[in-house]
Amino acid sequence: MRVKRGVSAHARHKKMYALTKGFRGKRRNTFKLAKNAAMKAGTNAYTGRRLKKRDFHQLWVLRINNACREQGLRYSRFIYGLELAGIKIDRKMLSELSTNHAAVFKDVVEAVKAVLPPEGQAPNLEEIRKRFGKATPKKMPESPYMEEKAKPSKAKAKEE
Repeated sequence: MRVKRGVSAHARHKKMYALTKGFRGKRRNTFKLAKNAAMKAGTNAYTGRRLKKRDFHQLWVLRINNACREQGLRYSRFIYGLELAGIKIDRKMLSELSTNHAAVFKDVVEAVKAVLPPEGQAPNLEEIRKRFGKATPKKMPESPYMEEKAKPSKAKAKEE
């Protein structure tokens, strides 16, 4: 008895046509063209999701820069001052503050200006160390594997 595959093929084609719904011309209803169009659309969607992140980051930086310039500060100095002041707010939130909460953003800029050294001059490291405490490198947690290497092996213990 022969195998008839019309039902499964029809179902597979229906799935592809659902993906290409809204496309123009034969790309919508001809299986061979629809399959290629759906693959291409998937590739573009993948790329677009990454480009969207880039575009939004650029937008946030632009908004922050404009708001900083109104306060008499460049973007690069502002970001540097945020680090010196120990203020950890990401660019998305800073952008939101600059557009919708100008008074709060102004307070952040004033805090940054208080910490920034004069233009072209290095910051006072002693003052920064006092403010944030002495930065000491964290110790690595002891690993049980390291202890095994440090201990003499049983074979060596028997030899002695």
